[in-house]
Amino acid sequence: MEKWQQESAQAIFKRLFVASYACLLVWEIEHTNSKNMLAIRKFLVRLSGRLVARKKISTSPALLAGLWNFFSAMDMLELYDIEELHSIQKELNDFMQMEF
Repeated sequence: MEKWQQESAQAIFKRLFVASYACLLVWEIEHTNSKNMLAIRKFLVRLSGRLVARKKISTSPALLAGLWNFFSAMDMLELYDIEELHSIQKELNDFMQMEF
């Protein structure tokens, strides 16, 4: 909480509320046993970029990181259309192939 550098009780409350809701959402994703939720767990782990033990499908930290990445990507899709994103990807690919 010290790293948050919030100056008011209301700001700290909002951060704690969001963090608590994210933990509750991860818990529900972990404990819902439907075919669709299994696919979502696998998707979120892959999106997180984290590794899990062979016999495990997911971990709480991996699901939380995957959710963060998913919601960040959804925010980007609201700001940019697919053509703009492809253009940015091309520019970055070209830049990375330049010799320095």
